Amino acid sequence: MSHFIKSFFMLCLLACAPLVVSLPASAGDVPTDAEGMTEEAAEPMMESTPLIKDTDVSIYGRFWPKVTYMEDGESSTDITDALSRVGLKATTQVTDTLSAVLHGEWDVDIDANGDFGDARQAYVGIKSSDLGFVGIGKQWDPYYNVIAEVTDIHYHRSSPFGYDHEGPFRSNNLVRYAHSFGGLNIDAGMQINGSPENNAGQPGFFRTNSDVSSDSDNVDAAGVGLSYRGGPIYVGVSYLRQNQDSSDLERNFFGVGASINVTEDLYLATTYQYITDNYGDGSEKNPYTLDVAASFSFGNGMKALAAFFAYDDDEDTDSSQLLGYTVTVIKEVHPSTDVFVEWVMTDYDLQDAVNTVSVGFRYDFDVAIF
Repeated sequence: MSHFIKSFFMLCLLACAPLVVSLPASAGDVPTDAEGMTEEAAEPMMESTPLIKDTDVSIYGRFWPKVTYMEDGESSTDITDALSRVGLKATTQVTDTLSAVLHGEWDVDIDANGDFGDARQAYVGIKSSDLGFVGIGKQWDPYYNVIAEVTDIHYHRSSPFGYDHEGPFRSNNLVRYAHSFGGLNIDAGMQINGSPENNAGQPGFFRTNSDVSSDSDNVDAAGVGLSYRGGPIYVGVSYLRQNQDSSDLERNFFGVGASINVTEDLYLATTYQYITDNYGDGSEKNPYTLDVAASFSFGNGMKALAAFFAYDDDEDTDSSQLLGYTVTVIKEVHPSTDVFVEWVMTDYDLQDAVNTVSVGFRYDFDVAIF
């Protein structure tokens, strides 16, 4: 682990080096009136380097409300939300090959009074076309990026449905490095001195626990993934280790993700992960998840999504094994607006099957401020 950490921070320093050598002079280097410059002469110099020079800022959002009917022995109808959000992005071009990036994104809880919810993303980073990207803050976890993004195509907050039970989505207190070499991509990250939770409001093993790891190197989680994209084919493999001190549990995630654009209209993808849970008493569990997803375009703005998913928590009793299916039919009425109908069936091993049918809208916007 220590070798991995040292190597990772060396990559961070290399990525940040061009910024150091290219930063403009500080305010202390600018001549003052005491050095012979008049106030009138100083004003044009200040105006020539405004704060927003070479900076692009945009706001974006996605509102995703649904009317959902659910039957699980009993029936209910409610307004639900498929993770609506509002975000802010800013990019400053520092040199021809180096830029600074800011990104913030927050939930909009349409099913809970329309309030702003938890932060989904909040980070600042440096991006070099030669050395890659380094970011610090709450970000999409590299493990998710490499294996799960390919199957996260559904109009539902639990997408991908099997992965959702165990895998991380976005991670707090994350230092992330990413770079591409032709079709080969590397994505790595470390969660440092933070909570092992993956993201507030998302199902997952570490969702509510705020304890920090007792690991001697002060790293709560660390992972790396490699992927390759060539033409219509994508393949990725990733490893993630998570530590949690309150229950003396170490988790090791191994995942594979793949996708293929069979034709212009047909897309297929899969995500599989195998998890090793090592407890302090010497016991071990091995949960696994599987997602298989497909998308087919009929033309004229009509599209269908379908998936099969499975989850097994490796418990001997009170098992939460499940199998499920989902089908979504989408009609694009405008590049910014979809209307959709969604059916999800989840068949639990020791519980009644749950069926939900939803009808809703998805509205996207992305506007440049300057």
